[in-house]
Amino acid sequence: MFVDGNIKDQKVDRILVDGGSAVNIMQKSTMQDLGIPIKELSKSQTMIQGFNLEGQCAISMICVTLVMGDLSTSSIFHVIHAKMSYKLLLERS
Repeated sequence: MFVDGNIKDQKVDRILVDGGSAVNIMQKSTMQDLGIPIKELSKSQTMIQGFNLEGQCAISMICVTLVMGDLSTSSIFHVIHAKMSYKLLLERS
């Protein structure tokens, strides 16, 4: 199920909420589209498994405020360099 939201007052569409995901994932291209500078990123050594049937190390992590309707939450996203059908993957907690 895809939903829309806002990060840094910019609309983000194609957000996938996945009850089976253990982490939040953001595409590197989405991070760049949002204008998030490299200096805001934290190092990550997390290995992401299963999002594309292979494993990949996260490039970095970023904490952003995601607003969806009346819900506003600060979330940590693992940034990866991959082509996906969604811009953000949200874990369901």
